[in-house]
Amino acid sequence: MTDTSNIIPLPRATQDDSYLADRARLTELLVRHCLIDSFHRFVANEKTYPFPTAAQLLPSHGQAWVEHRDQNTALMFLIDGIMPRPLNKHFRLRTSNRVTWRNIQRLAPDLDLSDFKASHCRIDERLNDGGFESLLQRLVALDYALLAQQSEDSDGLVLSHMHVKVERLTDTAIKELGKHLGYIERRLFERGEDYVEALESKFFEYFGFSANAAGRKSAAAMAAQLLSAQGQRFSVFVAGQEDCRLTVLDQGPTIEQYLLIRPTGLALERFHMAAAAAGVKNRGDYAITEPTEPPGRRDGVGNKDGAFAMIYRLRLDRTAAARPGARQHRDRDLLKPWLSIKDGVVLPHPDRDGPEIPFHWNQTEE
Repeated sequence: MTDTSNIIPLPRATQDDSYLADRARLTELLVRHCLIDSFHRFVANEKTYPFPTAAQLLPSHGQAWVEHRDQNTALMFLIDGIMPRPLNKHFRLRTSNRVTWRNIQRLAPDLDLSDFKASHCRIDERLNDGGFESLLQRLVALDYALLAQQSEDSDGLVLSHMHVKVERLTDTAIKELGKHLGYIERRLFERGEDYVEALESKFFEYFGFSANAAGRKSAAAMAAQLLSAQGQRFSVFVAGQEDCRLTVLDQGPTIEQYLLIRPTGLALERFHMAAAAAGVKNRGDYAITEPTEPPGRRDGVGNKDGAFAMIYRLRLDRTAAARPGARQHRDRDLLKPWLSIKDGVVLPHPDRDGPEIPFHWNQTEE
């Protein structure tokens, strides 16, 4: 871990890998924006934060279809290199939506750009005078997506485009995945409309979303599928207002999700035992708010039971049903889960130090 203030522990190789370092920095900033800042907005507006239960960790498992207006959203693509030319027809990258002072003034005239510098577009904080975080917070709230890629002078990754649209038919994306996994042979509707509808819901589950994913999450799934076929490293960050979590997709087989949880009862006792086993003495380093808040608060956090909100990183694996297989066994696989929980850890508050605390949230205890 090269910087213990980061919430994302980095492998030793990261200190020599600028892409992984930039990915970790972006993840931390987006966890702050999408989770912590949103949580405090719920509190300020005297609304109950929608903490998930253990049974709701996997996509489509009891998630409500309610949009929480106090939740910050995000959609961002990070590419280790530049956008591959074959994808130009799918990602709307124009001179008119490059991140420049003039374009921001035109596309978002209400934003205060009095302190804007071109160097603020560089993700590496050593090269941007500390202005990247401020710029990101202002631009990530805009419609569509942000794109960060290799700078034209090959001096690190920069925020290059905003208002990036992902243009692809959902049917085309479902057909490609269905053929890759062996669920269809040639045509999307060769098994009928009901089969396609079931396959569509599984398409979104494949990328860590619920069956009714739309908007930013749909665009994130499309982008991840397109970028995966290009053979270079990438990260897709997306946060919506339904599940109140940040999802990170990349070229690997594992999906990362960051969310706020508030275990109680036996689950809270198990967390304290896990923290002790990890050598953690100050549990407050893992609290978004102090666990000693007085009862009666409407934020759904601290009260006399000692429970408190904490950052949870969930890693999901794709099951055998979501990997390429023989065609004759695929019908029944549409009824099986496509994701399983690989592991889960509680992370320290971004402003505090501390190790990851392995914490498996047992559904039977919630």
